[in-house]
Amino acid sequence: MLATANSMAEDLGAILGPGEVIGAARPGTIPRFTLYHAANSICSQKVRVVLAQLQLSYLSHTLDIFAGETYLPSYVRLRLIGCERGGFPLVTTHTGSTSTAACGCDPAVVPTLVDRQADEVIVDSKQICLYLDSLVSASHRLRPMSLQRVIDAELDIVDNLPNYQMLVGQPSGTDARPEKLKANHGVSFSMSKVRRCDQYLVEFAGDQALVGAYQAKRSKELIAAERLFSREAMESAYSRAREACATLDNKLETSSSTWLTRNSVTLADLFWAVELLRMKNLGAAYLWEQNRLPSVQRFVAASEGLDSVRSAVLEWPGSQF
Repeated sequence: MLATANSMAEDLGAILGPGEVIGAARPGTIPRFTLYHAANSICSQKVRVVLAQLQLSYLSHTLDIFAGETYLPSYVRLRLIGCERGGFPLVTTHTGSTSTAACGCDPAVVPTLVDRQADEVIVDSKQICLYLDSLVSASHRLRPMSLQRVIDAELDIVDNLPNYQMLVGQPSGTDARPEKLKANHGVSFSMSKVRRCDQYLVEFAGDQALVGAYQAKRSKELIAAERLFSREAMESAYSRAREACATLDNKLETSSSTWLTRNSVTLADLFWAVELLRMKNLGAAYLWEQNRLPSVQRFVAASEGLDSVRSAVLEWPGSQF
């Protein structure tokens, strides 16, 4: 019998445990959605915020990134289904961003969503959020039809920001990241992933699908180690973040609302909220604080007041470094 998304999720659940139901669900029932995610993964935070904003319940499986749980063969096989069904080729490079469109589909990252009702698996945080939003009534959507073009442009900007470099790479100036991150530098972090892939490549040498997945992941992290963390590359990464924040400030300044496009929150606002709060957590709030970018500063304060942001990011256990 061919494996389905639901059957593979059940097999994975036998390894990870029963999970935890998040949100309002009928007692004794399993929610429609299962989310595989990590507490401090920025991409996972985007999906959790959208689930919270749309008030969708889900079964939560938290994976430990640093323990290598995203490399588990059963999880990688599930991801491979999502990559194939989404029309994404396996990852071929690393730009420093989390963009599947730019880099390809990484078979060993979070988040991954399983829709039990549709027997579907969706990968890539942006695609997951778009999928979830498409399932609710038009009046509740975070990406209303009249604003899709504008919102999509903002999602693309956020999706291509250098989050990986800002997380594990050492800034060229003062390192204001949390203490636990300062001991890391990007090359060693990426090479630890290369070594993990090497272990799985030996262990599953006879499994063609897994070999292809681990080889793709290995190649991506080797490129990261070689290209992303030089002084020049890090200066370029922070420059891109600075320019994006300045552009956002200009857009917010001309908005008639606290938010980007309307009086109510859209998907663009939520993506930017998660992005800016991650920068703040990494010590980069100096980009806008002290009225350097006053509109962004007000936007961050307003974002911190959103129930969905508080529950899915700020108060989610382990989400902050």
